Amino acid sequence: MTRTCGYRYAWLFIGCLLASVAQAAEPAATLRVVVDGKPVVFDQAALAGLPHTRVTAAAHDDKPALWSGVGLDELLRRAGAPLDKPLRGRGLARFVRVTAGDHYQAVFGLAELDPSISRTTVLLADARDGQPLTSDGPFRLVVPGDKRPARWVRGVIAIEVVDAGTSGGP
Repeated sequence: MTRTCGYRYAWLFIGCLLASVAQAAEPAATLRVVVDGKPVVFDQAALAGLPHTRVTAAAHDDKPALWSGVGLDELLRRAGAPLDKPLRGRGLARFVRVTAGDHYQAVFGLAELDPSISRTTVLLADARDGQPLTSDGPFRLVVPGDKRPARWVRGVIAIEVVDAGTSGGP
């Protein structure tokens, strides 16, 4: 009986050891932003250091919550998107694709995010009601002005500015 008990403790110890190694090897949550083919990776600490905005909004039938995070326009500007002056010309043909870990995607025209053109608020939230987001990933897109929360992407892992191109047009 002592031998069986000893084996159980050994397996329990090995299981705990493997779990702690897996947890230590788990990468920190990051967000990849690509502008003009150049990726910029933001981790949670880098995002926490950026100016945060708060909005009160509700998705579906949820009660309104206080969301906190970085404005998508600010994040794109920090990654090199041309939002430092009003968009015109080819810049108006660009769009922003937001991708979640489960491959769900949503798209915004870059002009929608330009404060000199649009009043659309899009927030990359990292907290809800003062608590860090945990379910569905650490980052969530919140678009309070949308009638339906179809572009409220959960578990955001990548944001890319894409040039739709103007060649071949009239």
